[in-house]
Amino acid sequence: MIARLRGILLLTFWFGAIGVIAPFVIMLGIVTKNENFIYTPVRFFVRVGLALVGVRVRVSGLEGLDPKQTYLFTPNHQSMIEAPLVVTYLGRNPAFLAKKELFKYPIFGFGMRVIGVVPVDRGNSQAAIESARKGAENLRKGKPYVVYPEGTRTQRGRLLPFKKGAFMMAIQAGVPVVPVTISGSAAIMPKGEVRVTPGTVRITVHEPISTAGFNRDNIAELMETTRERILSALSDEEKAAV
Repeated sequence: MIARLRGILLLTFWFGAIGVIAPFVIMLGIVTKNENFIYTPVRFFVRVGLALVGVRVRVSGLEGLDPKQTYLFTPNHQSMIEAPLVVTYLGRNPAFLAKKELFKYPIFGFGMRVIGVVPVDRGNSQAAIESARKGAENLRKGKPYVVYPEGTRTQRGRLLPFKKGAFMMAIQAGVPVVPVTISGSAAIMPKGEVRVTPGTVRITVHEPISTAGFNRDNIAELMETTRERILSALSDEEKAAV
């Protein structure tokens, strides 16, 4: 019961805060053409929400990234709390590929489009390819992206097979892939459950992988290298679930 109350508190706080500040920060971002007016308050409320429910975040590996380089980040996906975490703790202003249903909420959907989030129709493979193409175009323009190579959240933290979409985006845009391991989030907020157990999420940012020389013919090698690095920083329990 207490864990469920924490979950309700966290989501109510996050969505309530976004509902209140979104119109103002989105307008500031559009008028000034400065995304920090959107990302900075979002990060503040993410951190406050996590503190309220006893969730800590430990990040390692950011020092290995070039601040001037655009990257495609490929984290594993265990829990719904991870999108706010990567926005807050990767040190970038990333966009995502997100399921189209999220865009039906007027203010939230509009704000996502402003920061470069691309809608994806999971039931239409041709539309999904077009979404990836749009993401690659934005990457070439310097917008970092976070794309979950598993395509969906996992149960018990186990790592699912990877899909090619994220890696084709990086290859087409000519940007490095950065494997990211998120460990512990499934124990804090499991898939399909609105409950939070206090604990620590560990985010490990691995060394970037150049996409030079990769194409459709050898993309499996890029995917396997990325998967191995993500797997290396999972907990023993999460590895056992694989």
